[in-house]
Amino acid sequence: MTRIAILRCGRLPSFITWDVPNLDELFEEDKLLQRGFEAQGFEATPVVWNRPDIDWNEFDIALIRSTWDYLDEQELFLQVLSQIETSTCKLFNPLEAVHWNIDKHYLFDLERWGVPIIPTYLASNVETDVLHHIFADKGWRTAIIKPMVGLAASYTHKVPLDELAGKLQTLKVSHPEQEFMLQPFIESIVNEGEWSFIYFNQKLSHVLLKKPAPNDYRVQGIYGGTIQHVEPHPDDLLQAQAVLNKLPFDILQVRLDFVRVGDQLSIIEVELIEPIFSFNLVPESIARLVEATKIKFGKQNKSPR
Repeated sequence: MTRIAILRCGRLPSFITWDVPNLDELFEEDKLLQRGFEAQGFEATPVVWNRPDIDWNEFDIALIRSTWDYLDEQELFLQVLSQIETSTCKLFNPLEAVHWNIDKHYLFDLERWGVPIIPTYLASNVETDVLHHIFADKGWRTAIIKPMVGLAASYTHKVPLDELAGKLQTLKVSHPEQEFMLQPFIESIVNEGEWSFIYFNQKLSHVLLKKPAPNDYRVQGIYGGTIQHVEPHPDDLLQAQAVLNKLPFDILQVRLDFVRVGDQLSIIEVELIEPIFSFNLVPESIARLVEATKIKFGKQNKSPR
């Protein structure tokens, strides 16, 4: 029987400082996936990724899922994934993809590869007065400040252009070791929403449309955002597929997140590490991921490591 470790966190990341009434609900997607694997003959077990007593050779597959607390232990997280890759266990997604995706510098790679992204600037690479002129010239009145390593909009700030310099100075004092990037606030994330295209083993599974709560800009459910399963326009499908084709990794699972800039979908994030897929909205997607895992594992098992 194929043994699979569904990697999860042991605690919530430190940026979640508010009360979470029902913690188990956060891991419901993992439970649905576990049952899906078991229905297809896998022996699936949720495993806290940083448990020191795990022998990864006891598993055939390690699937990164709800490992959200890696945000507080990034170096250890990468060390553990390296241990998995040097064991007999197959890691999905592979470590090289995680290394690339864990830091949002990857957006500049995408831009070099011809992928449309939301205009992005490193705070450390541009003077605030220069940035102010760039934003003003393009009619961008509001900036989004994000850490280069983050998840679920952690430590993200929406700032009016006139307050940008002061906010950046405050962050430089409060988070001296953190690098931040800046993007214009794109109105379509409120007016239209954020599009998520989900692929398993290079095949489209489903598409989601996420919208923020009233008077907010963050689409994640922990901030009141909503999500629905939708049918995308054929042109959008082609744009998303073109982005997928640019990724230079042998990946099992990916969620491509877009917002519309003009008439073009532009990447806001590529999620290769711990993407939420909303299995509850698209139950058939569970079997799709299970089947994709079976195929991917079978192919890799036939070739030497």
